[in-house]
Amino acid sequence: MDVWAGADLGSTNVKVLLTDGAGTVLARASRPTPRIGLRTDADALVDALEEMIVQAARAVGDVRLRGACVAGIGEDGVLHAAGRPLGPATPWFDPARRAVLDRLAAMRHHDDRSRYGVELDAARTVAAWALLTPAELAAATGWVACTDYPALRWTGRAVMSSSLAARTGAWLRADAEWDPERVTPFLPLDYLPPVVPAGAVIGELRSTRLSPLLGSDAVVVAGGHDHPVAASVIQRQDPGAPLDSMGTAEVIVRSVTTRTQILGADLSPAIFGAGTTALIVLELDRNMSWLRSCGLSAEVDAVLSGDLQPGALSAPVFVPGAEGGGTPTWTAAADRLTAEQRAAAAVRQLATAGADKVRKLAPDAQAVYGAGGWARAPGWMHLKAVAMGLPYRVLAEPELAALGAAQLALPESTAPVAGQVVTPARPEARTAKVWMP
Repeated sequence: MDVWAGADLGSTNVKVLLTDGAGTVLARASRPTPRIGLRTDADALVDALEEMIVQAARAVGDVRLRGACVAGIGEDGVLHAAGRPLGPATPWFDPARRAVLDRLAAMRHHDDRSRYGVELDAARTVAAWALLTPAELAAATGWVACTDYPALRWTGRAVMSSSLAARTGAWLRADAEWDPERVTPFLPLDYLPPVVPAGAVIGELRSTRLSPLLGSDAVVVAGGHDHPVAASVIQRQDPGAPLDSMGTAEVIVRSVTTRTQILGADLSPAIFGAGTTALIVLELDRNMSWLRSCGLSAEVDAVLSGDLQPGALSAPVFVPGAEGGGTPTWTAAADRLTAEQRAAAAVRQLATAGADKVRKLAPDAQAVYGAGGWARAPGWMHLKAVAMGLPYRVLAEPELAALGAAQLALPESTAPVAGQVVTPARPEARTAKVWMP
């Protein structure tokens, strides 16, 4: 059986799916992201990825791997020489990045999102470049994003997927080129690989570990940032509809047909065709964990399961921790509430905050697609639908970014060649449940 592999290299876990030619998921595998302390071991990442593809293939039986595509974390990367990493990657959440913010302050513009698609902060790739030392740079021949590193190891060709370039804080949207003022203070401009669109065939897939599975025409296809790749699954079956992905963070994503700026949204090239992918990130898991740390675990669980129904939200009961921000705090309004009331009001406040961002990103939406681990909590999803006043369609596939990557690797063309941007098949993602307001 011919199969195609899609992978999602996440901050916490690595996920792999194998699909058939119709896009049906045949097998899957998952394991923790390999790390050295907080940092990412890029070679161990590819080793784990290959082992999971082999594991999934064994579950299917006699297969021939025709293509692979990787989506994943947007801001992590490594210096390399002769195609091999020179050390681990500093992840987007590493506190060391904050130490260079003073050096980046002079580079900020009032219109960063319009110019680069993102605001310049410690999570951007530029902050990781600023941590590189002269000795490290002298030993290197290039830099590659962790998500694109498997393609370098499998094909010998370094590229950067366009939606990852947009996460760096140094890629000019209008000109589709690097801004030397944001690159050359930290590394040579020629260290950065060519930027290619999602779906571009990078080259032939070569791997000793995978060789027993490989067809003679197996290729590696460019993927990109996990959230836009996940949203591309929705975009192909319901153009313009928003995806509310609720995992470690709550990320609201939508593909739009124009290049106009959307206030407060990060912007990157669309995964398919012309246009733009817009996304807004909210802290979710960290805020929920903080509520539990306040001795409200049982009450929070009761809200999430639907056993405890929140009343109307008259005033904010806490100040959530923002993306990369400080610790949440209670407001004065919380002092008048019981533990149950406090937990219920706080969870409802988080649900409402997400709904407000969905409205900002997709004011004309007729329905919202939900995915991620929190989409399996019935009380939470009821609150989301009520807050939006729209149906929430929860997708059956839990690993939407890996599925989107697999669909990118699944071309209608039977013989893709290097440099070609494939036209993927259009299998639909099945809806498991619809929550009504």
